[in-house]
Amino acid sequence: MRSSQPALLATAVVLAASLAFACAGPAWASAEAKTEKAGEGKAGEGKGEKPPAVPSVSMPMLVAPVMVNGQMARYVYLGVTLMLGDESNKRVMLDKIPYIQDAFLREVHGATIALGEDPDVLDEEGLQRRLLAVCARVVGPDIVKKIELRDTAKDFK
Repeated sequence: MRSSQPALLATAVVLAASLAFACAGPAWASAEAKTEKAGEGKAGEGKGEKPPAVPSVSMPMLVAPVMVNGQMARYVYLGVTLMLGDESNKRVMLDKIPYIQDAFLREVHGATIALGEDPDVLDEEGLQRRLLAVCARVVGPDIVKKIELRDTAKDFK
């Protein structure tokens, strides 16, 4: 029974986070839409200095364990932004955030995010590929074009 306790805990955390984001979804979506409209106003002023904004969706903070040789070294807190090909799928993406977050959590708990055996170096390219594949499974291929990661704790070199 002990081996199922971490899985039960992870499931409980994912369900609680999904419920919280499902309840807060519309307010968050409208705040993001306001930010996006403000950015469109600046780009549409005719200055031509800034390229048009790439549509994106900011995900909730991703807490990921750093495992080395089967032992947990620490957790890292990652900001994840999904870069979309166009605006047409943004509403779908916003509705799917809890499902994507759940799949992201499962992915980062399945295999280490460290590069090699160094807990101080994040395998950023590998993690981006893995999370992009998760997005393709959850929402469909070619909707998310790129994933940007930000280490909010600045633990990695």
